[in-house]
Order: sequence, then C-alpha cells, then structure tokens
Amino acid sequence: MTWNFLANLIGSGSLNSTVKGIALALMVVAICIWVMEFSGHTISRHGLVSNNVVWNARSIALVAVSAAIFIAGRPLQFQFIPGIGGFNPSLALAPVLVSLFGLPGAVGVTFSMPIGDAVSGALTVGSVAGCLGMTFITWFTYKLCFDASLRSVRGWIGLYAGGVIIGPLLHAITVPGWLDFVHLVPPAVAWGAVAPAIVLNQIIVPAVIAPILLIALFPPVRQWGLYWKDAVVARQGQQPGSVRGRRAATLSAGPLPDPLPPAAPDMQLPDAQ
Repeated sequence: MTWNFLANLIGSGSLNSTVKGIALALMVVAICIWVMEFSGHTISRHGLVSNNVVWNARSIALVAVSAAIFIAGRPLQFQFIPGIGGFNPSLALAPVLVSLFGLPGAVGVTFSMPIGDAVSGALTVGSVAGCLGMTFITWFTYKLCFDASLRSVRGWIGLYAGGVIIGPLLHAITVPGWLDFVHLVPPAVAWGAVAPAIVLNQIIVPAVIAPILLIALFPPVRQWGLYWKDAVVARQGQQPGSVRGRRAATLSAGPLPDPLPPAAPDMQLPDAQ
C-alpha cells in the first residue's frame, strides 16, 4: 500500500497532479496574504480588520534584524543532496522570531530567502517557491501564537499549531509541488528529498528547539520593549473607538469626583413633645 502511494506521488498518476495543483493554489494564497497584510489588513475572528501595523523605524529595524539572523544561519547546514536539501537547524528560528517580533518578524524571515539568494547571485524559481511556502509558517505563527512567554496553554497551542504543524505541512506541499511542476528537479527528488528535509528542519527540529529558545529569549526581548504584542496592545489602547481605547480614556481621565453632599432641608420641624 505504501509503495503504491509513493509510486502515485512521484509518478504521473492522479495524486501527483493533485498535489501539484494544491501547491500552485497555495502559492496564490500566499501572494494574497501579503497583499492583504501590506495593505494594512488582516484576518481575525471578526473578519477583515486592521492589522495595527505602523511601518516606522522600529518595525523596519525588526524586519532587518529578523532577516539578517535568518540569512546568517542558512549556510550552517549539512547537505543530503548537494544544492537540494539537508539538515539546517537554523530554520527552527522562524517561529521563534515571528512569535517575538510579530508581522515585522514574519516579513523578515519570509523574504530573507529571495533577498539572500539575490545578494549571492543564486536567485531561482526555487527561491520564489521557498519564500511563498515559508509564508504559511510565518503567517500562521503570527496569527496563532498569542503568548510568546509560553506561560499559558494557549501559547503552546498557538506555537505548535501555527509554527510546527499547519504552516510547515503547507510549506512541505508548496515547495516540492512547485519544483515538480516546473521540472526543476525530478519528482522523486522533490518528494523524496526536499519534502523530508522540510519535515526535518521545520517540524521535527522546531518542535524541540523553538520552545527552549522562546523561554530563553522572551524575558530580554520584553525588557527591551521589543515584544510585538505589547506594541500592538498599546496602539489598540490609543484608538478611541475600541474597548481598550475607552478603557484607556477612562483611566487617563483620573478618578471621578466625590458625589455632592445631600442638600440641607429648607425647614426643620420642631421635635414632637
């Protein structure tokens, strides 16, 4: 049964055509995600809302730092197949940087691959696929990891659901599917080498390393005032129409004045004899 599945996947069967179609659809979705986020909107349980991102010196610096860290770690790898895939533990930094630095971290990590390849002169269609596939790891982490301190169950669920399970699985379909679609590598290499390398680097390794790094890095990042969620909450508190804005306005107005004393009666009746 397993051999039939693999033969169908790496051959010209219906499964191979299906996963390639899914990969192309996911690339379109990734493009739409970035168009939405760069236009100042994001998806929440309330629908399409503002993402509260202010592109100033601070946020751009977080983009640059995230991209630099991610690019610096890419050469530290052990190739299984030269030029195709290998073991690269630095890829486990993706959910960590995004959990700490939010959307700027997601932008820096996601676009570091084509930027690094362009600087080194190795920009290919595979770099574009890697960028769009990485979108799902970074964006789902950005949307689901609400507590980078990992002091709550919600924080652990968000980290693993977005950065270790959902995002990487979509990434593991997007990149091999695109490489197979454009015939850049044989199907057996795309699904037999690239996909397992993605699973190793961005599911298995981050499942162990990402929580350790977050627990170690969260306190100094928050102490330096760089934790993204704190900045977003502060901006939401400054919006007069929001619940946080109304609460902030009430608190900033100071305590309410004491109520006026009861008015004195106009006439006092004599005591009953």
